Amino acid sequence: MIYIILISLTIGIAIGIAIVILIQVQRRAEVINSMGSLENAVGLWGTVEIPFNRQSRGKVRVVIKGSTLDLSAITDAEGELNPGDRVFVVAAKGNRILVVPEEQMRQ
Repeated sequence: MIYIILISLTIGIAIGIAIVILIQVQRRAEVINSMGSLENAVGLWGTVEIPFNRQSRGKVRVVIKGSTLDLSAITDAEGELNPGDRVFVVAAKGNRILVVPEEQMRQ
């Protein structure tokens, strides 16, 4: 009787350890990237935080997958983009996003 209890406990502990090891291996294999890439910003609306124009770069605030991010931005549009202006993200170029003003999207 005691041998059956010891064998049962040993098997139970061994299975428990095996499950813990498998869970740890699975977690190490997972890649967690909550921010995503800049390509995820393409097609989204943003708000200018730091003003810029064709000759300079600025910052645009965009909500990507529930996270609010301030991204470096450039534009091909004429004129100045000022803080608070709504812009549309049309492309990701390197580590920057290319945006156009809301007025240009209406045309």
